[in-house]
Amino acid sequence: MKKITLLLFLLISSISFGQVIITELADPNNSATAANTRYVEIYNISGGDVDLTGWELRRWTNGNAATTSQVDLTPLGTLSAGGFAVIAANAAAFQTAYGVAADLEGGTAGPVDSNGDDQIGLFNNSDTLVDIFGVPGEDGSGTCHEFEDGRAERKATVTAANTTWDESEWNVWADDTVSGCTSHTNAAQDAPGNFDPGAWIGASADPSLNASVSASTFAPGTTSVAVSFSTNNFDLTGDNVVEYIVNGGTPATTTSSPINVTVTDGESYTVTLELKNAGGALSPEVKETVNFSVASITNVANIGALRAGTEGDYYMLTGEALLTYAQSFRSQKYIQDATAAILIDDNDGIITTSYNVGDGITGIKGQLTSFNSLLQFVPIEDPGAASTTGNTITPEEVTLADLAANPVNYESELISVIEVTVDTSVNTDWTNGAEYTLTQNSDTFTFRASFFDVDYIGTAINTDPQNIVGLVTGRNTNLFLTARNAADITDFLSTDSFTRNGNAIYMFPNPSSTGVLNFTTGNENVDIKVFNILGKQVLASTVNNSSVNTADLAAGIYLVQFSQEGKKIATKKLVIR
Repeated sequence: MKKITLLLFLLISSISFGQVIITELADPNNSATAANTRYVEIYNISGGDVDLTGWELRRWTNGNAATTSQVDLTPLGTLSAGGFAVIAANAAAFQTAYGVAADLEGGTAGPVDSNGDDQIGLFNNSDTLVDIFGVPGEDGSGTCHEFEDGRAERKATVTAANTTWDESEWNVWADDTVSGCTSHTNAAQDAPGNFDPGAWIGASADPSLNASVSASTFAPGTTSVAVSFSTNNFDLTGDNVVEYIVNGGTPATTTSSPINVTVTDGESYTVTLELKNAGGALSPEVKETVNFSVASITNVANIGALRAGTEGDYYMLTGEALLTYAQSFRSQKYIQDATAAILIDDNDGIITTSYNVGDGITGIKGQLTSFNSLLQFVPIEDPGAASTTGNTITPEEVTLADLAANPVNYESELISVIEVTVDTSVNTDWTNGAEYTLTQNSDTFTFRASFFDVDYIGTAINTDPQNIVGLVTGRNTNLFLTARNAADITDFLSTDSFTRNGNAIYMFPNPSSTGVLNFTTGNENVDIKVFNILGKQVLASTVNNSSVNTADLAAGIYLVQFSQEGKKIATKKLVIR
């Protein structure tokens, strides 16, 4: 009797394990973020619930005979009969793309993040293969199970899991033609319209409707948003239509996707879609709702105010900023004004106007974001021709102690450091991507050769004290000093820039709230001029190891310009509190 019971238990367990199947694999073709919108969909095809504790999705990468990555499905809990679970490579990107939330994040580089030539398997809590897509040990490229830039969907006729790849069970789309396959189509698939996470043609004979938009929030200036939809078991012919209502307005009908909704900045939208036929609403009703908004734009007068904004929000910089450097990589541009600096990251090439260093740019619109802690401005339109040209940009002179203590204060700004030595123990030449320790007295800061197309790469490093002009750049949460060209690196011993007769210029306290600003300039008189952020001169004096009265200066940011015998020798930023 015990043997019969055990045999029956094993039989029931085997049947139960086989009731969850893989129904869809997605490798969208469109956009640079396609890898983040990949997903795998599983479905409980049985009449009973299945506990997914201890279950895993695993991937065989390319032609590997052993699995190379896995994701634990335990967080999904119990998958109810007729229920779906969608495992996304990146949950946030998935929700933005498809307008619905994933059930689990599988992680980039995980089993869900396949570029279409891998094999995916579903394993139960006994480490037993339950269902599979592809042939382990066989690179999927050029095979009937290649879904690169496309999609693989289980056919509606499938009623059970299969531990051996069976081409006849799948419809596959890819960007390649593969001969000898019965259900392989050469047609790349774009997200979201060509995908339907959480739905399967074999799940039910009942009509269904899926709707999505490409983002939950659209940039200011967007005038129309496409609401994509698809139907299952409901042909949009004859009297069969999709009725849609925007923000509770007048109903309209259509038989083709997408629905283009006219939108306005700063508004939110709810679009309700419903399947209807000659008799009106279906029974039960089949409805879908999508929600999205269009962001508004906030005007800021200067980069200091922009940097104080909220990440994710959109701004227009109404004041003029000067271009200090531009590179082809991601069409990046560094800009600054008297208050601060910021990096423009324009990977989509939105700004088509060409600018030269020293050109003024006014009216830049974009979104404030960050990457690896570096604040950046992503443009949403081309600001047009330069507002001024040929401006002289005087870098702010700072010490390595200043940089080391408060590097974020100088982020993306053009600065200068004086009489520093470069540690050549790593490389004796300037090398792309290499990092070098700069030393000034006992203080240090790191120089990184971050820019690729610069003329000093491959040249020997001068071990004498150097004056270096450069931008404060970022990588992997760290900040560095990076020169723009060979002219930014000069021999300290052969120039009198920034100092006079070897005597450095210091001012203190800074920030200042005492009404008095002290200066150490060496043994010679130095003329100073103080300018507000609008460029207006507000104070002038001649100093020699003395001080000036700043009590009449309002709180804010100023530039202090030092000169001697009519020659400009340094510029420093001053903060009055």
